[in-house]
Amino acid sequence: MEFVELTDKEYDSFVKGHIQESYMQSLDLKKFKNNNNIKCFIVGIKEKKKVLAATLMYSIGSFFGKKRFYSSRGFIIDYSNKELLTFFVDNLKKYIKEHNGMSITIDPNIIYRVRSSNGEIIDDKTNDEVIDNLKKNGFVHFGFNKYFETMQVRWVYRLKLDKAYEELKNGFIKSTRKNIEATHNNGVQIRIGSLEDIKSLSTIFKETAERDEFNTKSYEYYKSMVESMPNNVKVYMAYIDPKLRLKQTENKLKEEEKNNEEINKKMKTDMVGNKLRTKKEISDNLLLKYKEEIKETKEMIKDHPNGVDIGALISVKSGTDYISLSSGTLTNYKKYYPKYALYDAHIEDAYKMGYKYVNFYGIAGDFDPNNKYYGIYEFKKGFNGNVVEYIGEFTLGVGFTYKLFTTLKKLKKIIKK
Repeated sequence: MEFVELTDKEYDSFVKGHIQESYMQSLDLKKFKNNNNIKCFIVGIKEKKKVLAATLMYSIGSFFGKKRFYSSRGFIIDYSNKELLTFFVDNLKKYIKEHNGMSITIDPNIIYRVRSSNGEIIDDKTNDEVIDNLKKNGFVHFGFNKYFETMQVRWVYRLKLDKAYEELKNGFIKSTRKNIEATHNNGVQIRIGSLEDIKSLSTIFKETAERDEFNTKSYEYYKSMVESMPNNVKVYMAYIDPKLRLKQTENKLKEEEKNNEEINKKMKTDMVGNKLRTKKEISDNLLLKYKEEIKETKEMIKDHPNGVDIGALISVKSGTDYISLSSGTLTNYKKYYPKYALYDAHIEDAYKMGYKYVNFYGIAGDFDPNNKYYGIYEFKKGFNGNVVEYIGEFTLGVGFTYKLFTTLKKLKKIIKK
């Protein structure tokens, strides 16, 4: 066996179709990083010209001139092969030292445990062997964190596409099915976004981040991501077509006027009971609702004759998963449920492209309704999938500088307390 720097072609041939394949270990990610002035390194193990293990890594900062390397969702290796893993790690340490590094952090694309939709443990089968083998090679495990303390999410919500979509939809909770239907009935449309849509997307993401109190990236970041990763990234834009919505609402008004007229006739000829009174009340309220919507939509046509963007989603192709990486909606248009239209389009495309899973990405591993991240999980839970727990983050220090770095970090925490 030999430890070598791999060519892009060698690397791509090895990672594509690998069980641990991830967009975070793709050449598209390398291009994205390079376009943002971040140098990437691709190394691996070869035996008789055959690649046995590989990883893409890059620097995420420095301390006293020494780099901290990071391999997102790496390494791509058989972690149960102790000899292979040890050989790789031993040589990687030397490589990192030669390239002025002091540590390497990884968060392997390895599932620790699959749970029920409610987060309950289905069985006791876990991937402790991988954790143990990494620890034996000097890695320190961050731990089984429940929130978003690490560089990559440790908990995700995932839906297996093992049935026809209409059949799968029957398993969604009632409110999710209802909201998917409602969003399309409100004139919400989906289009595949282009570079011209990134400005609108970043505005939507910024408002969402401020409203829901989380961090987001800049316009330049998303633009570079779409430009650099055309094979992996797809943008969905939710917008209201006011002319379509006006037509839909006018049709609903006509239907309800007929229904209301029938109810009025019955009230003149039949015995008027509570059931009929309730029907009359519901119908009258619907007429008022549709008339108000028509008035509102006509105003919208004046302000936005070509439609208005109200939501956005960035999706990423990643191995067996089609990931909904980040989404947002404008506050004034939340009542149109654009998020449901976006996710509906994402799932339908996952079917068309032949993906095994739809990955709704990060959630917290705390299923208490009082936890501040519960709303993220609650929305995703409506699709009736599974909670997936990854093995987590590991860091391997190389040399004295890293020891100094970790000591100062501990002192900083103590001073803060």
